[in-house]
Amino acid sequence: MEESDQKSDQKSNQKSNQKSNQKSDQKILSALRHNPFMTIRELQGVTGLSESGVKKIIRQLKGEGLIRRVGGDKGGHWEI
Repeated sequence: MEESDQKSDQKSNQKSNQKSNQKSDQKILSALRHNPFMTIRELQGVTGLSESGVKKIIRQLKGEGLIRRVGGDKGGHWEI
């Protein structure tokens, strides 16, 4: 494969990863709007992501100020 083809493939992969991350972000936000008491495991079922994938997106959403956790892990809930 030529160097220009490899760079094109890398850009294409980055764009598709960004799009799938955005879709997963939206799935998580939608699920938490519907049920703010959802667990990581339940969010895995909704998104089809791994535990680490869900946690990564939650970290990003928290960092962007879109969600925050109120209360503890077991009795808390998410605010959007």
